[in-house]
Amino acid sequence: MTEVNLPAHLGYGVPWLIETLTVAIIITTGFIIYIALSTRSNKIILSGFDKAKYRLYKYHAERYWAIFIAGLLIWFWYLGIPWMPSTAFNNIPEDQTVHVLKITAGQWFWKIEDGGYTNKSDNRLVGQSQIQTNNTSNLVLNKDKEVYVKAGETVKFVAKSEDVNHGFGILSSSKSMDSILMQMQVVPGYENIFYYTFDRPGTYTIRCLEYCGWLHPYMVSEITIHAT
Repeated sequence: MTEVNLPAHLGYGVPWLIETLTVAIIITTGFIIYIALSTRSNKIILSGFDKAKYRLYKYHAERYWAIFIAGLLIWFWYLGIPWMPSTAFNNIPEDQTVHVLKITAGQWFWKIEDGGYTNKSDNRLVGQSQIQTNNTSNLVLNKDKEVYVKAGETVKFVAKSEDVNHGFGILSSSKSMDSILMQMQVVPGYENIFYYTFDRPGTYTIRCLEYCGWLHPYMVSEITIHAT
């Protein structure tokens, strides 16, 4: 089964990220020191060939620095391609089974329906259940039909809004504020689709990440991912 890997998975890992940033900081610091010393030496009186040579050398240094920065940005963009949602979604085989969760957003609640299992390329559903959470009152309905999602399976979120724009975001833990695993815009009038694979079981917080009115901060819910 192909998993959906997104930037929240930290791509090449924390050590790689620290190493890359350290190298970039060292090079940037070195160039800043060079510019400072170069600017100071600019006050030295130069004439003739020495002055022309100095200006040419300084021009080449600044040009190479601009090329380095442009190359670094392009390199980061290239490394990020596999982690972009559009690329990650396209890597899912058409015949792979995905677990469909239907998300309905409104002021100020989340409604989650289990749409069963289907292939990515069709709409055949197998098995359905439903849970509804009203976040302003922490009311949970239909507990006997709780959504059951297993770690390691690919989940297809199909979200729609009943009123205004909302931001469907899942955090990396059950804390009310934590790093974001995934987020999608929920635009009224459209079925907004997002795929995600939960690596480990646990309870994850759902928050609205798009301001949607005065109770926006309390538009919070959670989803539980099971081991088997």
